[in-house]
Amino acid sequence: MRSLKQPLKRQNKRTTSNVLSTLNTKSEVVGQTLTDTNRIGDIAEHYAITWLWDEGFEVFHNAGCTGAVDIVAIKDNEVYLFDVKMLTYSKPRGYHLIKKGRTPKQIEMGVQLLSFNPQTRELRMIKHRGD
Repeated sequence: MRSLKQPLKRQNKRTTSNVLSTLNTKSEVVGQTLTDTNRIGDIAEHYAITWLWDEGFEVFHNAGCTGAVDIVAIKDNEVYLFDVKMLTYSKPRGYHLIKKGRTPKQIEMGVQLLSFNPQTRELRMIKHRGD
């Protein structure tokens, strides 16, 4: 009896590499660019959520795609507001933030910035110096 399942295609280096480091390719299924900046931003936010869980926070993700806050987190009965910023790469500077500082609204709200390095998947809180 013949199986209805097709054998898996042999994967090459390009298909097995991490989505954060792939070339700008189109998904055959939905036609979306895998490295679209919004998609990578979503991935950065999910890494931030798991990182905050590991740090002992209860985490609530913003349901919308806009706003001053990406994540609301609670730890030791304190509420924290976070905005996740992805570092970008340029040859002379390496990985860095394009836009430094918080918006006036974020400063007023007490939002803390988290930086995400897509190469190392490292997150860290950004120290604010007078925005």
